[in-house]
Amino acid sequence: MTVPWRPGPDITYKEQEDLTLRPRSCLQCSESLAGLQVGRSTEQGDHNQLKELYSAGNLTVLATDPLLHQAPVQLDFHFRLSPQTSAHWHGLLCDHRLFLDIPYRALDQGNRESLTATLEYVEEKTSVNSVFVNFQNDRNDRGALLRAFSYMGFEVVRPDHPALPPWDNVIFMVYPLERDLGHLPSEHA
Repeated sequence: MTVPWRPGPDITYKEQEDLTLRPRSCLQCSESLAGLQVGRSTEQGDHNQLKELYSAGNLTVLATDPLLHQAPVQLDFHFRLSPQTSAHWHGLLCDHRLFLDIPYRALDQGNRESLTATLEYVEEKTSVNSVFVNFQNDRNDRGALLRAFSYMGFEVVRPDHPALPPWDNVIFMVYPLERDLGHLPSEHA
């Protein structure tokens, strides 16, 4: 079942153009998907170097320098599972929306923990309003992914929705973050 997700204001042409880019895999990541390099040109070169933005506990967040870009910003979330292994979520931040590629073996316990840590970071440390996850329509684990992410509160977004990037053969699910700006924690102390 798809939902009529509404992004707020209509998406601009510039935002639609920015969303033709895809998150790209990082050098530390063991999985590499050929499709992740789409939209990256050689002239971007060194400007796309990722720098550590945040590190606490098992989570490290890397980002391209937002001052060098109007939008989008590459965000990589690395979650240390053990001294030798980590889970990686590659994302693209554009206009208060974060698009995350679902890694292979996303339903493993470590990847679920890493997604929870990623969502907590996004909710507490950013102004993101919606987190989108996406995966290829032809994945063998498509049904399990739909069930698992639905259980976590994600909703399927119709493929022709104007806020979605024009990526082929991709299923998007959205997790809207509820932002309560009217009540600050200190007001109730």
